[in-house]
Amino acid sequence: MTDAGLVLDTACLLAYSEGVEVVGEQIAKVADRRQAVIVPALCLAAAYRQVTHDGWPLLDIVGDLDQVVVTPVEHDMCMILGGWSRSLGGMDLAQAAMEAARATTPIMTDRRELLGEVLPKEWPIIDL
Repeated sequence: MTDAGLVLDTACLLAYSEGVEVVGEQIAKVADRRQAVIVPALCLAAAYRQVTHDGWPLLDIVGDLDQVVVTPVEHDMCMILGGWSRSLGGMDLAQAAMEAARATTPIMTDRRELLGEVLPKEWPIIDL
C-alpha cells in the first residue's frame, strides 16, 4: 500500500459487522488501487463497544486485513480531537475526521452533515 484511499468511521465498521456489503465493496475498491483503508483506533474501539455478539468476528477480520491501517491516537492530536469532538459529539468521529484531513482522503460515513462542522463542505464523503 502506498497512500490512503479511504477512512472508515464507527458507523461503517458497525455496518460491516452486520454484513452491509457496500462497506466491503469500498474496501475492495481501495485495495484494488493499492491504497490503504484507514480505521481510526477510536472508531474501532467504539465499534467493539456497540457491536452485537455476532458481529464481533467481523470487526476482528477488518482490523487484520492487509489493506487496513488502524491508526493510533498520538499526543499531538489531543488538542484537535478535544475541540472537534465538541462539534461532532464524540472522539471517534473526531479522529475519523482528523485522519481524513491528515491524509487528504475521502471518508465513508452516515454523518455527512455533522462532518461539515469541521471539514469543508466540499470534502469527499461517501455516504453509507
